Amino acid sequence: MAQKRGTRPGPGQRQLPAGGWVVRGGGLLLRVVGMIAVVAGLARFRAAGANSITGYGPPLWQSLLIGGLLFILGTVAVFGGGRLSRLGRRHTARIIQRPEELADRSYVLYLRPFYEDRKLYEIRRPSASRRYAQYGSPVSRTWEELLVTTFRRYGRVVAVGQPGERLPLPGAERFYLPLDDWQSVVSDLIRRARLVVLVAGDGPGTLWELTETVRLLPPEQLVLPVYDDEDGYERFRASVPQAFADRVEQLGADARPAPAFPKYPADHRPGIRVVGGMRGIVHFDPDWTPRFVRFDLSAVRARTAAGRARKAGRLQVAPLLTRIEQRLPPRGA
Repeated sequence: MAQKRGTRPGPGQRQLPAGGWVVRGGGLLLRVVGMIAVVAGLARFRAAGANSITGYGPPLWQSLLIGGLLFILGTVAVFGGGRLSRLGRRHTARIIQRPEELADRSYVLYLRPFYEDRKLYEIRRPSASRRYAQYGSPVSRTWEELLVTTFRRYGRVVAVGQPGERLPLPGAERFYLPLDDWQSVVSDLIRRARLVVLVAGDGPGTLWELTETVRLLPPEQLVLPVYDDEDGYERFRASVPQAFADRVEQLGADARPAPAFPKYPADHRPGIRVVGGMRGIVHFDPDWTPRFVRFDLSAVRARTAAGRARKAGRLQVAPLLTRIEQRLPPRGA
């Protein structure tokens, strides 16, 4: 979280929950109608080819024109409906009014550089073996919502809202802090969290949160999802020693030395392009040695991109999530 000056943000009064549910319903309807239109357009194209051979049915140009219009309008409707659904979820997102009342060890504290919000608000790109099947995907869920789905098995996922944002983003439940005293509140929330999920980044607020989490919690209660490519991760890695040195100077014996973060793991088979999403997770041994578990689609083989993603999740990420859960303190402990 970056430290900023100003007044306490209050997006809650800008939310229109009833209208948000209407918009979400409209977005869903628009996506369904759009999907039907896309499928109908593709069916028209196929029928046009068959009719041109048999000589039956409407003229070829007419079938192609109708099919093209259905396909284009359906595509616009699917993705427009996805945008409406995301907007609706911003209006219905839950705001936590008093974060200090969260029960100890009952929640997952999600921290990140605020500049990552734009990236994590992007939709999870659908992947399918056949092009028309992509339009059946929700094309609405964001990367942050996927992250929340991954980590909510450990507890309620809560996050500090970005100062000045008009509406909370869908995903973690937001709370908003006084801008002149956020560090003391975040420090208390870190101490009481069951798990801290801190997106790796080189912002000064994020680096402070990293040093504070290492100071207050045992290593099993911190994980760092990595969304950046190798260059972005290396900037984070290079900035960590100085951040910890500053904390040692500030706190003396109460501070901890910097963990030696590993280099970005190379692709098993270079050339498989990954668009968006989590690239890996850094977790820690009991002595604070960091381990980078890469989410590497090139390390698995499958017929389709969707198959590779499922297989990589099952083989690379799922075992780590199970180990994390086994090491966490009991809820409410």
